Amino acid sequence: MDESTDHTNRDDGTDDCTTTASFDDHGIDDGSELIRRTYYRLVADGWDSFEPTERFLDRLADAFTRSYLTATDAYELPPHVAAAVDDARAWAGVEFADEPDADLRGTVLPAFYRHAAGFHCAYRD
Repeated sequence: MDESTDHTNRDDGTDDCTTTASFDDHGIDDGSELIRRTYYRLVADGWDSFEPTERFLDRLADAFTRSYLTATDAYELPPHVAAAVDDARAWAGVEFADEPDADLRGTVLPAFYRHAAGFHCAYRD
């Protein structure tokens, strides 16, 4: 994993698979909807800022999962999506471990989504 803190130009080796259309095969045309829903779920649960803790990362993965389920009207995650969320959680934890002041909405959530989308594309094939 590239330990760079340049969050806007990360290259995880997933080509163009981290775009907002990465979950279109699940009926989610715009991944920014998942980011928005995840953010508001976190805020509703009392998490309005990023914390580099295991507890926060668990909540982030859970909020993303619930957002995905709501967006797709599904009752459970497909195995490849669950694996992508788990791996995105781990990578986001490493990426932001030394950045307790990282902006949740503008930096952490988009990075989490890019990781989840990239892993999703790799695992669905």
